[in-house]
Amino acid sequence: MLLIRNCTMQGRGAKQVGSRRPAYGATFIEMLVIMALVLSSLFGALVGHIITESWLGSLTGGILGAVVWIGFLSVVFLFMDLWSGYGLPKCRNGCCRGPGLFKGDGDYDLQKIEGEYFYICECGDRYQRRGKRFLLVGEDGAESRCLIWRPFRGWSPDKGSHSN
Repeated sequence: MLLIRNCTMQGRGAKQVGSRRPAYGATFIEMLVIMALVLSSLFGALVGHIITESWLGSLTGGILGAVVWIGFLSVVFLFMDLWSGYGLPKCRNGCCRGPGLFKGDGDYDLQKIEGEYFYICECGDRYQRRGKRFLLVGEDGAESRCLIWRPFRGWSPDKGSHSN
């Protein structure tokens, strides 16, 4: 048992017990997305050929089918972003902003203090994000409710009860 453990920790080969091979290729979801892209291109090419009865219609329809699929995925990801709450809100003073979809890196600095990670804004306030809540953390470690993410409405004041 000790020999097997030493061999796997040194990573001497892919056939060792417990060693993992590096991930090459695509996941199942990525393969489905790629297959849907190809199918939408083929469907667009078929529709373009039926309408124009030429190879130019097939080419235009195939490109248009791929563009429509990529646009559809973009809309889906945008709605997922609006649902899940990507990024960080403005600080309590309203002058520091968090990173967002089209906002760049934002004004928060992620720092590790005493084993915990905090977002520190340019005003000097410390925040933590826990799930959909954004908490203000005092110097003594006391947490107070600040903001909560509400799907499709964005960050709003957290008036509900908070349990640690």
